[in-house]
Amino acid sequence: MKKYSFFSFIFVLFLSPMVLYAKISNYNHFPTMHPSHILDDKLTDISFAFSMRVLVSDYNGPLIRLRRASDNTELDFSWGDNDIIDIDAINSWRNGSNVYIHTWYDQSGLGRDAIQTETSRQPRFYPDATKPYFQGDGSNDHLTVDTPNGIQDVTNNGNQGTVLAVMQATKKAQHTFGVLTTSDRWSSHINWVNNNVYFDPGVCCNNPRFFANATYVNRWIHYTFMKTNTHAIARANGVEKFNGTHTTGRCTRKEDFAIGWATGNEAGNHSTVSFVEFIMYKIDITTSHYQEIEKNAIPYWSL
Repeated sequence: MKKYSFFSFIFVLFLSPMVLYAKISNYNHFPTMHPSHILDDKLTDISFAFSMRVLVSDYNGPLIRLRRASDNTELDFSWGDNDIIDIDAINSWRNGSNVYIHTWYDQSGLGRDAIQTETSRQPRFYPDATKPYFQGDGSNDHLTVDTPNGIQDVTNNGNQGTVLAVMQATKKAQHTFGVLTTSDRWSSHINWVNNNVYFDPGVCCNNPRFFANATYVNRWIHYTFMKTNTHAIARANGVEKFNGTHTTGRCTRKEDFAIGWATGNEAGNHSTVSFVEFIMYKIDITTSHYQEIEKNAIPYWSL
C-alpha cells in the first residue's frame, strides 16, 4: 500500500508539467527592462532630434556630415562603440585639417536634418573626445531645418513647443535658435550681452522671459525651454529658472527654424554658442518626460 502511494505520486508529478509551466510563463522575467536609448519610447509629437550620440535604437544613419577645409571633401560619420560620434575616424580623415558641419542628421525618423550648404556659413566642428561639438563664428554661421511652414511645423502653430539641448553659453548680442523677426519670434538668447538667458516663445516681450546666467558662461549645461498654452518655462541642469504666464501671443512667422541663429531680419546677431545635443517637440511635453531626458543627458555628458 505504501509502494502504491509512492508510485502514484511520481506518476501524477510526471503528468503535471503543463500546469507547472503555465504558472511560470505568466511571470515577468525582465521587470526592469528599459529602452536602450533615451528617445526609444519618446518619439510621439517630436519635431526633430539631433545629437553627437545615438538617441534612438532603430536609427541606422550617420550623425553628422563634415566638410574638410583642406580640399572641401564631404563625408558622413556614424558612432563608435561608446555611442558617440566616431572621433578616431574623424581625426584620421581630417588629417589635421579644420572641419565644418554640413549636416546634423535628424534621428526622429522625420528626416528634418539641420543643414548648411554654403561653406562660408558652416559652423566649425571640434572633435573633442568627451563632448564633440560645433560652434559658429558669430558672424553668419548657422544650420537650418527646412520645413514647408517653418516654425509653425516644429511648434504647435507657433505656440506650444519644447526644446531640450546641451549647449555652452557665451556672452554676445546673439540669437541662439529659432525664428525672430523684430517682436514676432520663437527664439532664445544664450547669453545676451548682460549675461541673461532670454526665452521668447511668441510675441516679445513677455514677462517673465529671462534669468541670470553669468555663472554658466563657457560651461556645458542642459537647457530646457517649454511653452505651454499659458506659460513660458526655462530650466538649467534640471533646475527651474522661471515659470510664468505668457500673454503676448503666439509667433506667426513661417521662416525655417535655425540653430546658431534665429532666422529672420537680424543677421548681425549670429551666435557663438556651442552645441552637442538639440531635441525639440511640437508640444509642451509632460514633467516626467522632460525630467527623464534631463536626468539622462546630464550624467551622460558629465554636466
